Order: sequence, then structure tokens, then C-alpha cells
Amino acid sequence: MQAIADTVHKSVGFTKNCFDLFNICIMITVGLVCQGHLIGIGIGIGTVVAVIGVGRVIAIFNHGFKKKMDELAGMEA
Repeated sequence: MQAIADTVHKSVGFTKNCFDLFNICIMITVGLVCQGHLIGIGIGIGTVVAVIGVGRVIAIFNHGFKKKMDELAGMEA
């Protein structure tokens, strides 16, 4: 995720949210195109909550600790 976030110049949390939502859209599209309806139980409320939750947790973690982690890694003076 970090490499993608750096490429698009967005935060990791936001990039993770977009990437996961994109994957859900692909899953819905494939199901509709191939079967004419949603297939399986791949997309439920838990999936959507996890998509939003993981990205937000990453964003909160980076907000609190990214500067210190970068300093410890020698990436920032």
C-alpha cells in the first residue's frame, strides 16, 4: 500500500480504502457479468465495515506514529 500511496501522492489509509472499495466493485461486476446476480457471500456488511475500518485505523496509526517511525528509520531529519 505504501508504494501505491506514494505513487498517487495520497495517505496510506485513504489509498487502502480506495483499493479495497475498488476490489469490491470488481467482485460485484464479475458476479453480475458472469452470473447475472451477486454470487456467494463475499460481500456482506462485515466486508464493507472492514474495508472502511482498516483504512481508518491505518490513518489514525500514521497520524500518531509516522513521524517517529520515519525518524527511527533514518528517513527524516
